[in-house]
Amino acid sequence: LILLAMQVIGVYLLRSLEQYHLKNLSSFLGNQAQLMSSFLERYLREPYDMDHIDGLLMEFDKQMTVEIKEIYVLDPIGRVISTSYSETSRGKKLLSNEIAKAMAGEIGEDIREDPSANKRLKYLAYPIQSGGNVIGILYIVASLENIYSTLSDIKEILTGATALALVITAVLGFALARTITGPIQEVTSKAAELAKGDFDQTIEVRSNDEIGQLTKTFNYLTLRLRDTLGEISNEKSKIEAILTYMADGVIAVNNIGEIIHINPRAKEMLGVYTDVIGQDFTHVFSDAFGGITLKKLFAQDDDIHEISLDLESSILHAHFASFRNEEGDISGIVIVIRDVTEQEKLEMMRKEFVANVSHEIKTPITTIRSYAEALMEGALEDEAVSGKFLNVITNETDRMNRLVTDLLQLSKMDFQEKQWIKEIIELPQIVEDVVMKLDVTVKQKDMEIDFDFPDKPLTILGDRDSIEQVILNILGNAIKYTPEGGNIKIRGNLVNDKVVFSIKDNGIGIPREDLPRVLERFYRVDKARSRDLGGTGLGLSIAKQIIEAHLGTISIDSDYGEGTIVTITFPIYDKNAL
Repeated sequence: LILLAMQVIGVYLLRSLEQYHLKNLSSFLGNQAQLMSSFLERYLREPYDMDHIDGLLMEFDKQMTVEIKEIYVLDPIGRVISTSYSETSRGKKLLSNEIAKAMAGEIGEDIREDPSANKRLKYLAYPIQSGGNVIGILYIVASLENIYSTLSDIKEILTGATALALVITAVLGFALARTITGPIQEVTSKAAELAKGDFDQTIEVRSNDEIGQLTKTFNYLTLRLRDTLGEISNEKSKIEAILTYMADGVIAVNNIGEIIHINPRAKEMLGVYTDVIGQDFTHVFSDAFGGITLKKLFAQDDDIHEISLDLESSILHAHFASFRNEEGDISGIVIVIRDVTEQEKLEMMRKEFVANVSHEIKTPITTIRSYAEALMEGALEDEAVSGKFLNVITNETDRMNRLVTDLLQLSKMDFQEKQWIKEIIELPQIVEDVVMKLDVTVKQKDMEIDFDFPDKPLTILGDRDSIEQVILNILGNAIKYTPEGGNIKIRGNLVNDKVVFSIKDNGIGIPREDLPRVLERFYRVDKARSRDLGGTGLGLSIAKQIIEAHLGTISIDSDYGEGTIVTITFPIYDKNAL
């Protein structure tokens, strides 16, 4: 590791130094070239002033602090005008990538090896411009041997330092290993005795270093093992208690099909009241588990299997999970049984709700489409017929609007997005307001509404519009399903700090078997008649949720053919409780 670290550091250092020196050289040559070009610019107009150009080159060559091999002054197409190296080069055309870039007005640089001298050289081509045009090129060739000679010396120093570090490390490592090996061997022998069950093993602590800490830890381990074994026993008891009293049933079976554990909840779910430990699982539970056998489960590749058990009074989900030994072979199966009766009921209600929504929306859409097609096919020309058809379309559209409005209101209450604006409400006053709104309908059906409220105030805290909606819905149902000449009684009273409010009619009533479901969404006792009367099937559901949001209750009692009574309770408003 030390050798690798030294090599990595050495390589990184050499690369960094190389980049540093090359960058400095490039910057220096660029600055010098810029300075020289400013002097040469005035002489690079044909005919060229060769004396001044040659003199400038000689002067700059003397002042260079780096080893310059050659300095050329080229014309815009790369021909040598002047050089500090050899007069024989005059007039020759030089071509290279860096000169080509300089012809285009850019600074060109490159590092190449001179094949004749086997040395690395730095090439810099600097464009000399006048009025935005390239009038000449300053071409400088510098030697890099000084830089790479310095890097070679540094490399030798690093190599020597690495070798010395390895020798010192080897000596120190050997000495340190001898001080560690002895105590570790003692710990190893004591651990072997400990593994055999002898927990009285201790080791003398001779130092406070890492080996001493290891020795202390070993001694502490022997002291803690007895406590740990006791804790394991306690944990086992806890797990047994959890399995005994958990809400799910658990059955464990070994690989030959014998029941090795069954908790009381599993017995209760499966109706087993005798001890079945040690008995064959297939023999005891084959019927309850739909004829499934452990032979089939063991033959499956999946470690987890799930089935549904439809019993007489409940629906169960059984999860089969195999457990394996150290070799990876299946050594048994754990069966977890969960009662999902309520979940299945909720899922059935959800499916029924979706089906009802689809049906309630599809029915008016079908009607609207049918009448619209009839109008398009010529009925529009008959004013009497078209008027009736358009009236039907309008009614069905209103019906869909009411349905969507009710659904949105339910959704807001389901997701607790409904904003309740609560205020102090006198219940008799809001009842009178609702009766006033329904007065026309009451008179049309020649009905009578009786009030019975006590003299003391019936005050509640609630959202006025929502409470009015509840009373309007329930009283509207009473009027709707009570024949002409019927009677409706509205009562209010205080009972145990509760405002009890009831609406009783002598209408058609509700069959007893339908009472538990009348508050469900879209549930109708007489579906055809409810639709004819314009109901969406959501009114009572909305009323129930509004009442419960106000910490109240609603109950319905009825006898078919005799009438219905709806009873609502609200907490009485107590200003001292706020």
